[in-house]
Amino acid sequence: MPENRQIVRMRCPVCFSRENDVVLLRDGDEHYCVKCGFVGDEVAIRAAYADLRKKYRLIATRVTVEEQRAR
Repeated sequence: MPENRQIVRMRCPVCFSRENDVVLLRDGDEHYCVKCGFVGDEVAIRAAYADLRKKYRLIATRVTVEEQRAR
């Protein structure tokens, strides 16, 4: 394998949402998880990552009870 080529390691979005860190294995264009059985291509994985970012979007922001009730 050429030294200038980067290996992209994808984490399983299902396991990652459960706070487990499992690296997906690759079979052609599809990635799969050995722990939960997730199978998907890179587009599906990146879409799931975007959903996970929504979960943690306010992690560095203090939200008061009044602001929560206003939503």
